[in-house]
Amino acid sequence: MIPLRFTESIKPIADVDVSGKTILLRIDVNSSVKDGKLLHSPKIAEHFKTIKKLLDSGAKLIVLSHQGRKGREDFIDLRQHKEKLQEMLGDEIKFCSWNEDIEQAVKSLGDGKALMLDNTRFLEFEAIDKSPAEHANEPLIKKLASLADYYVLDALSVAHRSHATVVGFIPLLPSFAGPVLMSELRALERIREMKDNSVLILGGMKPEDSLFVMKKMLAERRVSKVLLGGALGELAIMVKGAKLGAKERFLEEKGLLKFLPGLKEIMERFKEQIIFPADLAVRRNGLREEISLAELPVEDMIFDIGEITVNTYENIIRKADVIIYNGPVGKFESYQFAFGTRKMFEALAEARGFTLIGGGDTVTALIRLGFKNSEFGHVSLAGKALLMFLTGAELPALKALAEASS
Repeated sequence: MIPLRFTESIKPIADVDVSGKTILLRIDVNSSVKDGKLLHSPKIAEHFKTIKKLLDSGAKLIVLSHQGRKGREDFIDLRQHKEKLQEMLGDEIKFCSWNEDIEQAVKSLGDGKALMLDNTRFLEFEAIDKSPAEHANEPLIKKLASLADYYVLDALSVAHRSHATVVGFIPLLPSFAGPVLMSELRALERIREMKDNSVLILGGMKPEDSLFVMKKMLAERRVSKVLLGGALGELAIMVKGAKLGAKERFLEEKGLLKFLPGLKEIMERFKEQIIFPADLAVRRNGLREEISLAELPVEDMIFDIGEITVNTYENIIRKADVIIYNGPVGKFESYQFAFGTRKMFEALAEARGFTLIGGGDTVTALIRLGFKNSEFGHVSLAGKALLMFLTGAELPALKALAEASS
Protein backbone atom coordinates (compact mmCIF):
# COMPACT_ATOMS: atom_id res chain seq x y z
CA MET A 1 0.00 0.00 0.00
CA ILE A 2 1.03 3.62 -0.51
CA PRO A 3 2.53 4.51 2.90
CA LEU A 4 1.21 8.03 3.41
CA ARG A 5 -1.72 10.16 2.46
CA PHE A 6 0.49 12.89 1.12
CA THR A 7 -2.20 15.53 0.61
CA GLU A 8 -2.63 15.52 4.39
CA SER A 9 1.05 15.30 5.33
CA ILE A 10 2.67 17.76 2.88
CA LYS A 11 2.15 21.49 3.21
CA PRO A 12 0.98 23.32 0.05
CA ILE A 13 2.58 26.64 -0.85
CA ALA A 14 -0.94 27.88 -1.62
CA ASP A 15 -1.48 28.28 2.15
CA VAL A 16 1.53 30.60 2.55
CA ASP A 17 1.78 34.37 2.07
CA VAL A 18 4.70 34.57 -0.37
CA SER A 19 4.70 38.32 -0.99
CA GLY A 20 8.26 39.61 -0.87
CA LYS A 21 9.64 36.12 -0.26
CA THR A 22 12.33 34.44 -2.35
CA ILE A 23 11.37 30.93 -3.45
CA LEU A 24 13.50 28.14 -4.90
CA LEU A 25 11.01 26.52 -7.29
CA ARG A 26 11.89 23.05 -8.62
CA ILE A 27 9.80 22.28 -11.68
CA ASP A 28 10.16 19.85 -14.59
CA VAL A 29 10.14 21.41 -18.05
CA ASN A 30 12.20 18.58 -19.55
CA SER A 31 10.85 18.46 -23.12
CA SER A 32 11.50 16.95 -26.53
CA VAL A 33 14.23 18.48 -28.68
CA LYS A 34 14.51 18.20 -32.45
CA ASP A 35 17.54 19.46 -34.38
CA GLY A 36 18.55 21.49 -31.34
CA LYS A 37 15.18 23.18 -31.11
CA LEU A 38 13.01 22.83 -28.02
CA LEU A 39 9.49 21.64 -28.74
CA HIS A 40 6.68 23.11 -26.68
CA SER A 41 5.32 20.64 -24.17
CA PRO A 42 2.48 20.24 -21.65
CA LYS A 43 5.04 20.51 -18.86
CA ILE A 44 6.04 24.01 -19.88
CA ALA A 45 2.40 25.11 -20.15
CA GLU A 46 1.43 23.63 -16.79
CA HIS A 47 4.42 24.90 -14.81
CA PHE A 48 3.94 28.34 -16.33
CA LYS A 49 0.69 28.54 -14.34
CA THR A 50 2.59 27.99 -11.10
CA ILE A 51 5.21 30.57 -12.03
CA LYS A 52 2.59 33.18 -12.89
CA LYS A 53 0.57 32.50 -9.75
CA LEU A 54 3.58 32.91 -7.48
CA LEU A 55 4.81 36.02 -9.29
CA ASP A 56 1.34 37.57 -9.18
CA SER A 57 1.44 36.95 -5.42
CA GLY A 58 4.59 39.05 -5.15
CA ALA A 59 7.18 36.28 -4.78
CA LYS A 60 10.71 36.36 -6.15
CA LEU A 61 11.43 33.10 -7.97
CA ILE A 62 14.60 31.12 -8.55
CA VAL A 63 13.45 28.51 -11.06
CA LEU A 64 15.23 25.16 -11.35
CA SER A 65 14.75 22.32 -13.84
CA HIS A 66 16.68 19.67 -15.74
CA GLN A 67 16.70 18.88 -19.45
CA GLY A 68 17.76 15.71 -21.24
CA ARG A 69 20.67 13.40 -20.50
CA LYS A 70 24.38 13.76 -21.13
CA GLY A 71 25.36 12.43 -24.55
CA ARG A 72 21.89 12.79 -26.05
CA GLU A 73 20.49 15.36 -28.50
CA ASP A 74 18.15 16.73 -25.84
CA PHE A 75 20.99 17.65 -23.44
CA ILE A 76 20.79 21.41 -23.94
CA ASP A 77 20.78 24.50 -21.76
CA LEU A 78 17.54 26.09 -20.57
CA ARG A 79 17.70 29.34 -22.54
CA GLN A 80 14.96 28.22 -24.94
CA HIS A 81 12.79 27.18 -21.98
CA LYS A 82 13.32 30.62 -20.46
CA GLU A 83 12.32 32.28 -23.72
CA LYS A 84 9.10 30.25 -23.98
CA LEU A 85 8.12 30.97 -20.38
CA GLN A 86 9.03 34.64 -20.79
CA GLU A 87 6.89 34.90 -23.92
CA MET A 88 3.92 33.36 -22.09
CA LEU A 89 4.47 35.59 -19.07
CA GLY A 90 4.79 38.81 -21.06
CA ASP A 91 7.56 39.95 -18.72
CA GLU A 92 11.31 39.44 -18.45
CA ILE A 93 12.69 36.31 -16.84
CA LYS A 94 16.39 36.60 -16.07
CA PHE A 95 18.75 33.72 -16.82
CA CYS A 96 21.98 32.56 -15.18
CA SER A 97 24.38 29.82 -16.21
CA TRP A 98 26.20 28.01 -13.40
CA ASN A 99 29.44 29.96 -13.87
CA GLU A 100 27.78 33.38 -13.52
CA ASP A 101 27.19 35.43 -10.36
CA ILE A 102 23.94 33.82 -9.22
CA GLU A 103 23.98 35.57 -5.84
CA GLN A 104 24.04 39.01 -7.44
CA ALA A 105 21.33 38.02 -9.91
CA VAL A 106 19.05 36.87 -7.06
CA LYS A 107 19.71 40.00 -4.98
CA SER A 108 18.77 42.18 -7.96
CA LEU A 109 15.32 40.54 -8.29
CA GLY A 110 12.33 42.71 -7.47
CA ASP A 111 9.06 41.39 -6.09
CA GLY A 112 7.11 39.50 -8.74
CA LYS A 113 10.24 38.78 -10.78
CA ALA A 114 11.89 35.51 -11.78
CA LEU A 115 15.36 34.13 -12.44
CA MET A 116 15.84 30.82 -14.25
CA LEU A 117 19.02 28.87 -13.55
CA ASP A 118 20.58 26.59 -16.14
CA ASN A 119 20.07 22.86 -16.66
CA THR A 120 20.60 21.18 -13.27
CA ARG A 121 22.07 18.15 -15.02
CA PHE A 122 25.03 20.32 -16.02
CA LEU A 123 25.99 19.96 -12.34
CA GLU A 124 28.12 16.84 -11.88
CA PHE A 125 26.60 16.03 -8.49
CA GLU A 126 22.95 16.40 -9.55
CA ALA A 127 22.38 12.88 -10.85
CA ILE A 128 23.92 11.17 -7.80
CA ASP A 129 21.41 9.51 -5.49
CA LYS A 130 22.06 10.62 -1.91
CA SER A 131 19.92 11.36 1.11
CA PRO A 132 18.47 14.88 1.52
CA ALA A 133 20.91 15.53 4.38
CA GLU A 134 23.90 14.48 2.26
CA HIS A 135 22.80 16.68 -0.65
CA ALA A 136 22.19 19.56 1.77
CA ASN A 137 25.94 19.57 2.53
CA GLU A 138 26.80 20.27 -1.10
CA PRO A 139 28.29 23.84 -1.15
CA LEU A 140 26.19 25.04 -4.09
CA ILE A 141 22.97 23.71 -2.53
CA LYS A 142 23.85 25.48 0.72
CA LYS A 143 24.61 28.68 -1.18
CA LEU A 144 21.32 28.65 -3.11
CA ALA A 145 19.36 27.86 0.06
CA SER A 146 20.96 30.85 1.80
CA LEU A 147 19.46 33.11 -0.88
CA ALA A 148 15.87 31.90 -0.39
CA ASP A 149 13.09 31.87 2.18
CA TYR A 150 11.22 28.79 0.94
CA TYR A 151 11.65 25.74 -1.24
CA VAL A 152 8.78 24.51 -3.43
CA LEU A 153 8.72 21.18 -5.27
CA ASP A 154 6.11 21.25 -8.03
CA ALA A 155 6.79 18.08 -10.06
CA LEU A 156 5.74 14.54 -9.26
CA SER A 157 7.78 13.54 -12.33
CA VAL A 158 11.06 14.04 -10.40
CA ALA A 159 9.83 12.97 -6.96
CA HIS A 160 11.22 9.45 -7.45
CA ARG A 161 14.76 10.81 -7.74
CA SER A 162 16.84 11.60 -4.66
CA HIS A 163 18.80 14.24 -6.55
CA ALA A 164 20.36 17.40 -5.18
CA THR A 165 17.94 20.02 -6.55
CA VAL A 166 14.96 17.77 -5.80
CA VAL A 167 15.60 16.87 -2.14
CA GLY A 168 18.70 18.83 -1.08
CA PHE A 169 16.92 22.03 -0.08
CA ILE A 170 14.36 20.30 2.12
CA PRO A 171 16.59 20.05 5.25
CA LEU A 172 17.67 23.68 4.81
CA LEU A 173 14.44 25.59 4.16
CA PRO A 174 10.71 25.52 4.98
CA SER A 175 9.53 23.28 2.15
CA PHE A 176 6.20 22.99 0.36
CA ALA A 177 4.42 21.36 -2.56
CA GLY A 178 3.40 23.50 -5.53
CA PRO A 179 -0.03 23.43 -7.15
CA VAL A 180 0.93 21.01 -9.95
CA LEU A 181 2.27 18.48 -7.46
CA MET A 182 -0.73 18.88 -5.14
CA SER A 183 -3.12 18.38 -8.05
CA GLU A 184 -1.30 15.17 -9.00
CA LEU A 185 -1.44 13.83 -5.45
CA ARG A 186 -5.13 14.59 -5.01
CA ALA A 187 -5.97 12.70 -8.20
CA LEU A 188 -3.74 9.73 -7.46
CA GLU A 189 -5.08 9.31 -3.96
CA ARG A 190 -8.52 8.87 -5.46
CA ILE A 191 -7.40 5.55 -6.87
CA ARG A 192 -4.97 4.41 -4.15
CA GLU A 193 -7.57 1.82 -3.13
CA MET A 194 -8.06 0.33 -6.56
CA LYS A 195 -11.10 -1.76 -7.26
CA ASP A 196 -10.87 -5.32 -8.59
CA ASN A 197 -12.06 -4.29 -12.05
CA SER A 198 -9.10 -2.11 -12.99
CA VAL A 199 -7.08 -2.03 -16.21
CA LEU A 200 -3.53 -0.96 -16.99
CA ILE A 201 -2.60 -0.07 -20.59
CA LEU A 202 1.14 -0.06 -21.28
CA GLY A 203 2.74 1.08 -24.53
CA GLY A 204 5.70 3.21 -25.54
CA MET A 205 9.33 2.20 -25.96
CA LYS A 206 10.53 1.77 -22.34
CA PRO A 207 9.86 -1.86 -21.39
CA GLU A 208 12.07 -1.88 -18.29
CA ASP A 209 9.88 0.45 -16.20
CA SER A 210 6.71 -1.12 -17.53
CA LEU A 211 7.79 -4.66 -16.70
CA PHE A 212 8.44 -3.80 -13.07
CA VAL A 213 5.13 -1.99 -12.72
CA MET A 214 3.13 -4.69 -14.50
CA LYS A 215 4.59 -7.48 -12.38
CA LYS A 216 4.11 -5.64 -9.09
CA MET A 217 0.59 -4.44 -9.80
CA LEU A 218 -0.54 -7.87 -10.98
CA ALA A 219 1.11 -9.66 -8.06
CA GLU A 220 -0.56 -7.30 -5.56
CA ARG A 221 -3.87 -7.49 -7.43
CA ARG A 222 -3.93 -3.75 -8.02
CA VAL A 223 -5.05 -4.38 -11.59
CA SER A 224 -7.13 -7.18 -13.07
CA LYS A 225 -5.96 -6.84 -16.68
CA VAL A 226 -2.96 -5.40 -18.52
CA LEU A 227 -3.30 -4.41 -22.20
CA LEU A 228 -0.03 -4.20 -24.13
CA GLY A 229 0.94 -2.08 -27.12
CA GLY A 230 4.08 -0.45 -28.48
CA ALA A 231 7.36 -2.29 -27.87
CA LEU A 232 5.90 -4.36 -25.04
CA GLY A 233 3.11 -5.62 -27.28
CA GLU A 234 5.61 -6.64 -29.94
CA LEU A 235 7.85 -8.35 -27.39
CA ALA A 236 4.82 -10.24 -26.06
CA ILE A 237 4.16 -11.57 -29.56
CA MET A 238 7.76 -12.77 -29.68
CA VAL A 239 7.35 -14.46 -26.28
CA LYS A 240 4.62 -16.53 -27.90
CA GLY A 241 7.09 -17.77 -30.50
CA ALA A 242 6.55 -15.43 -33.46
CA LYS A 243 9.31 -13.75 -35.42
CA LEU A 244 8.65 -10.12 -36.36
CA GLY A 245 11.11 -9.56 -39.19
CA ALA A 246 12.29 -6.00 -39.75
CA LYS A 247 10.81 -4.76 -36.47
CA GLU A 248 12.61 -7.49 -34.55
CA ARG A 249 15.94 -6.26 -35.90
CA PHE A 250 14.97 -2.72 -34.89
CA LEU A 251 14.15 -3.86 -31.34
CA GLU A 252 17.49 -5.67 -31.19
CA GLU A 253 19.34 -2.52 -32.29
CA LYS A 254 17.58 -0.59 -29.52
CA GLY A 255 18.65 -3.19 -26.96
CA LEU A 256 15.08 -4.21 -26.14
CA LEU A 257 15.30 -7.96 -26.78
CA LYS A 258 17.01 -8.37 -23.40
CA PHE A 259 13.61 -7.85 -21.79
CA LEU A 260 12.13 -10.99 -23.37
CA PRO A 261 12.99 -13.36 -20.49
CA GLY A 262 11.46 -11.06 -17.89
CA LEU A 263 8.31 -10.57 -19.93
CA LYS A 264 8.04 -14.32 -20.57
CA GLU A 265 8.15 -15.00 -16.83
CA ILE A 266 5.37 -12.49 -16.15
CA MET A 267 3.21 -13.76 -19.02
CA GLU A 268 3.51 -17.34 -17.84
CA ARG A 269 2.57 -16.35 -14.28
CA PHE A 270 -0.36 -14.16 -15.28
CA LYS A 271 -1.69 -15.89 -18.39
CA GLU A 272 -5.29 -14.72 -18.08
CA GLN A 273 -4.61 -11.13 -17.09
CA ILE A 274 -2.19 -10.03 -19.85
CA ILE A 275 -3.69 -9.22 -23.26
CA PHE A 276 -1.37 -8.55 -26.20
CA PRO A 277 -2.04 -7.56 -29.85
CA ALA A 278 -3.87 -10.03 -32.10
CA ASP A 279 -3.11 -8.00 -35.24
CA LEU A 280 -0.72 -5.25 -36.28
CA ALA A 281 -0.39 -2.40 -38.76
CA VAL A 282 2.63 -2.10 -41.04
CA ARG A 283 3.81 0.42 -43.61
CA ARG A 284 3.60 -1.30 -46.99
CA ASN A 285 4.25 0.61 -50.20
CA GLY A 286 3.86 3.83 -48.24
CA LEU A 287 0.42 2.93 -46.88
CA ARG A 288 -1.00 1.45 -43.69
CA GLU A 289 -1.86 -2.22 -44.01
CA GLU A 290 -3.13 -4.46 -41.24
CA ILE A 291 -1.81 -7.99 -40.87
CA SER A 292 -2.62 -10.98 -38.67
CA LEU A 293 0.01 -12.61 -36.48
CA ALA A 294 -0.07 -15.59 -38.84
CA GLU A 295 1.51 -13.39 -41.53
CA LEU A 296 4.63 -12.74 -39.45
CA PRO A 297 7.53 -12.29 -40.00
CA VAL A 298 7.37 -9.36 -42.43
CA GLU A 299 9.98 -7.03 -43.88
CA ASP A 300 7.61 -4.10 -43.48
CA MET A 301 8.00 -2.06 -40.30
CA ILE A 302 5.32 -2.51 -37.65
CA PHE A 303 4.02 0.84 -36.40
CA ASP A 304 0.67 0.21 -34.69
CA ILE A 305 -1.83 -2.26 -33.31
CA GLY A 306 -4.61 -3.38 -35.64
CA GLU A 307 -8.38 -2.93 -35.59
CA ILE A 308 -9.15 -6.35 -34.07
CA THR A 309 -6.87 -5.53 -31.13
CA VAL A 310 -8.42 -2.08 -30.79
CA ASN A 311 -11.92 -3.56 -30.58
CA THR A 312 -10.82 -6.03 -27.90
CA TYR A 313 -9.16 -3.30 -25.85
CA GLU A 314 -12.14 -0.95 -26.21
CA ASN A 315 -14.52 -3.60 -24.84
CA ILE A 316 -12.30 -4.16 -21.80
CA ILE A 317 -11.94 -0.42 -21.16
CA ARG A 318 -15.71 0.17 -21.28
CA LYS A 319 -16.32 -2.33 -18.46
CA ALA A 320 -13.49 -1.18 -16.16
CA ASP A 321 -13.85 0.85 -12.97
CA VAL A 322 -10.32 2.31 -13.17
CA ILE A 323 -8.15 2.62 -16.29
CA ILE A 324 -4.51 3.74 -16.26
CA TYR A 325 -2.89 4.51 -19.61
CA ASN A 326 0.88 4.95 -19.93
CA GLY A 327 2.64 4.92 -23.30
CA PRO A 328 1.26 5.28 -26.85
CA VAL A 329 0.36 1.95 -28.50
CA GLY A 330 1.69 3.01 -31.90
CA LYS A 331 3.57 5.66 -33.87
CA PHE A 332 1.14 8.47 -33.08
CA GLU A 333 3.28 11.09 -34.86
CA SER A 334 2.15 9.61 -38.18
CA TYR A 335 -1.50 10.06 -39.19
CA GLN A 336 -1.66 6.54 -40.62
CA PHE A 337 -0.36 4.93 -37.44
CA ALA A 338 -2.04 7.12 -34.83
CA PHE A 339 -5.17 4.96 -35.18
CA GLY A 340 -4.55 2.69 -32.18
CA THR A 341 -3.53 5.49 -29.81
CA ARG A 342 -6.46 7.67 -30.94
CA LYS A 343 -8.90 4.83 -30.34
CA MET A 344 -7.49 4.27 -26.84
CA PHE A 345 -8.09 7.94 -26.02
CA GLU A 346 -11.61 7.82 -27.46
CA ALA A 347 -12.45 4.75 -25.38
CA LEU A 348 -11.01 6.37 -22.27
CA ALA A 349 -12.95 9.58 -22.88
CA GLU A 350 -16.18 7.57 -23.10
CA ALA A 351 -15.39 5.16 -20.24
CA ARG A 352 -17.66 5.05 -17.19
CA GLY A 353 -14.67 4.35 -14.92
CA PHE A 354 -12.06 6.77 -13.57
CA THR A 355 -9.33 7.35 -16.18
CA LEU A 356 -5.73 8.26 -15.42
CA ILE A 357 -3.32 9.15 -18.23
CA GLY A 358 0.39 9.64 -17.63
CA GLY A 359 3.80 9.78 -19.27
CA GLY A 360 5.39 12.48 -21.40
CA ASP A 361 4.83 10.81 -24.78
CA THR A 362 1.28 9.84 -23.83
CA VAL A 363 0.37 13.39 -22.91
CA THR A 364 2.08 14.71 -26.04
CA ALA A 365 0.00 12.26 -28.10
CA LEU A 366 -3.17 13.36 -26.32
CA ILE A 367 -2.58 16.97 -27.31
CA ARG A 368 -1.42 16.22 -30.84
CA LEU A 369 -4.49 14.09 -31.50
CA GLY A 370 -6.82 16.86 -30.37
CA PHE A 371 -8.03 15.62 -26.98
CA LYS A 372 -8.45 17.81 -23.91
CA ASN A 373 -7.43 17.06 -20.32
CA SER A 374 -11.01 17.70 -19.23
CA GLU A 375 -12.16 14.58 -21.14
CA PHE A 376 -10.37 12.33 -18.65
CA GLY A 377 -10.31 11.78 -14.90
CA HIS A 378 -6.74 13.03 -14.54
CA VAL A 379 -3.84 13.69 -16.90
CA SER A 380 -0.49 13.37 -15.15
CA LEU A 381 2.78 14.99 -16.22
CA ALA A 382 4.70 12.12 -14.61
CA GLY A 383 5.77 8.87 -16.20
CA LYS A 384 7.96 6.52 -14.16
CA ALA A 385 7.23 8.39 -10.92
CA LEU A 386 3.51 8.02 -11.54
CA LEU A 387 3.77 4.27 -11.99
CA MET A 388 6.03 3.94 -8.96
CA PHE A 389 3.53 5.88 -6.86
CA LEU A 390 0.74 3.57 -7.97
CA THR A 391 2.75 0.47 -7.04
CA GLY A 392 3.20 1.85 -3.53
CA ALA A 393 6.93 2.42 -3.99
CA GLU A 394 8.61 5.05 -1.82
CA LEU A 395 9.26 8.32 -3.63
CA PRO A 396 12.19 10.02 -1.86
CA ALA A 397 11.07 13.61 -2.43
CA LEU A 398 7.53 13.00 -1.15
CA LYS A 399 8.89 11.19 1.88
CA ALA A 400 11.28 14.08 2.62
CA LEU A 401 8.54 16.70 2.23
CA ALA A 402 6.19 14.73 4.49
CA GLU A 403 8.85 14.28 7.17
CA ALA A 404 9.77 17.96 7.01
CA SER A 405 6.12 18.91 7.49
CA SER A 406 5.56 16.67 10.52
